[in-house]
Amino acid sequence: MNKNKFIKSKKAFSLIEVIFVLVILGIVASISSQIIVQVYENYIMQRAVYNVNTKTELVANQIVNRLTYRIQGSTISKNHALFLANQGVGVPWAVENADWLPLKDVPVGGIYTTIEWIGYDNDSFDANASPYWTGVADYRNATASVNGFDSNGSSLNRVATIMNNLSNGSVNLNDVNPVHTNHASLLFSEDNNYYTGTNEYDPLCMGLIPQDAGSSQNCIFRVGINTNSSFSFLDAKPKIITERYKLAWTAYAIAPEDLDGDGLFDLMLYYNYRPWEGEDYIHNGQKSILMKNVTVFKFSESGGTIRFKLCAAENIGEDFNVTTCKEKVVIR
Repeated sequence: MNKNKFIKSKKAFSLIEVIFVLVILGIVASISSQIIVQVYENYIMQRAVYNVNTKTELVANQIVNRLTYRIQGSTISKNHALFLANQGVGVPWAVENADWLPLKDVPVGGIYTTIEWIGYDNDSFDANASPYWTGVADYRNATASVNGFDSNGSSLNRVATIMNNLSNGSVNLNDVNPVHTNHASLLFSEDNNYYTGTNEYDPLCMGLIPQDAGSSQNCIFRVGINTNSSFSFLDAKPKIITERYKLAWTAYAIAPEDLDGDGLFDLMLYYNYRPWEGEDYIHNGQKSILMKNVTVFKFSESGGTIRFKLCAAENIGEDFNVTTCKEKVVIR
């Protein structure tokens, strides 16, 4: 057979067949691109959900951990916007701190947006197998007096070192000069402890107003080290004391602040300030951002149990956000 003749007789693809193939390829490409886009969008969405969910869970757990070591009765809430507005030269301290309520009395959905509390010094308490401060006041000892008491088994020099390091030098437990404002404090924590004949142990006597403003007796005391296992009171005032105490060197506040005016809040943690020295978190505290893009921060207290809800958003492009919420309960 003539090979040249065979080659010449071979048929090629027709135009219709080429067009048909191109149409099929176009359809396949279109479907494939949609699948790829969908897969990518799902990835972006799942990553955003995972990120915001993880961040919210971590921050919520941090809040729980800090509130776990709050001193009973010291937790309050402030009208943060008004508190910020009252900051200024010549504004009386009492005016700056006037608009607050005990957390248990805060109405739901109101103007009170912050949580503030005094936290006991768990760092030095748990720094050793045997706590460096015992939390027990011994008034049977002959050396105990209105000026101080023994806390047998404590190692207060070690406590002083830990407090000084954690506060960046702001607290000196070895300083016994009452004129200075760098002191730790003691709070005697009995459920039935009263600081007057009729008023309950509450934030009013816990340094959240000046100690001289209306209270004839106090339940928060500035202290210094007398010996390695005994405290000295630094203020000669009437005292109501019990055998159980908590040692504290800082208060804490959590406040949502819209720093850039976009309707989303930065959740701020304030610390390293001492209300018993007349300090407040705006003028004297250090602060750090717990979380950005917070949409909801609500809380309530009932029977000593705090419940809060934290919601945050994660942007996934343009004006689209993914939001997740966490609710936690802090039980003492």
